[in-house]
Amino acid sequence: MAKSGYQRKYGHRVAVRPDQPALTQIGEHQKVLRGHKLYAEHVISSLASMRFLDLSPDRMRQPAFPGQDILGDGGDNLPTVLKEICSDAAHRNALIDWTRELTPMDVKDIEFPIDPTTGHIQLAFREADDRVVSAYAASDGTLRFLAMLAALLGPNPASLYFFEEIDNGIHPSRLRLLLDLIETQTAKGKVQVITTTHSPDLLSIIGNETFEHTSVVCRRPDTDAALIRPVAHLIDAKKLRKSQGLGRLHTSGWMEDSVFFEEGVTE
Repeated sequence: MAKSGYQRKYGHRVAVRPDQPALTQIGEHQKVLRGHKLYAEHVISSLASMRFLDLSPDRMRQPAFPGQDILGDGGDNLPTVLKEICSDAAHRNALIDWTRELTPMDVKDIEFPIDPTTGHIQLAFREADDRVVSAYAASDGTLRFLAMLAALLGPNPASLYFFEEIDNGIHPSRLRLLLDLIETQTAKGKVQVITTTHSPDLLSIIGNETFEHTSVVCRRPDTDAALIRPVAHLIDAKKLRKSQGLGRLHTSGWMEDSVFFEEGVTE
């Protein structure tokens, strides 16, 4: 393919195979400068440390092979990941405390019985009255929360997690605790969390720092394109948040209207 003048000013072209990632080929190509190779390696490492979790309660309930200490994208291997976390006494106590606070169960301990037939690790909860509750009997919200705990407290956390509809299955009265968990872990500077929500209750309780990093996503009525804008940058957003609350602004459609107004979009 011939180079245009626009392309030539960026240097030599590198031929890459279309059936393999270009970044990995750049890192191995002989004609690429060492500095560019290091940059490509850094980008690859950053991309590899991003996790997009689409948690499935059915998959989280399943027993897992021993030794599987990485949570699958659907929540697979939850029993063995939690078992690894619980091998540290402090982490085990923290896990039990968070579970007790955020779920309807009065959890005293988390247990990992072995299936005598398959040897797989199962997940169960021992309550204060010594009643044992299997993961199959636990609520979807409880399992989703445990998977988020496993991701954030696990032995090999990613640098960035994306959770879809993070409040799904969590009782409104416990959303504050869920938000506390995320804000506590991200404040340590080792992990970032991106999540979506449609919950007015969750939006109403976010703190000032989280508010500054909250964006509204809406679709233009005249195209298929999406618009993403920081809520804090919308006209009078901070003042209206104090007087009406972010949850109410969301349910009224004010955020989308403000974005369309600033973009000059007419419905």
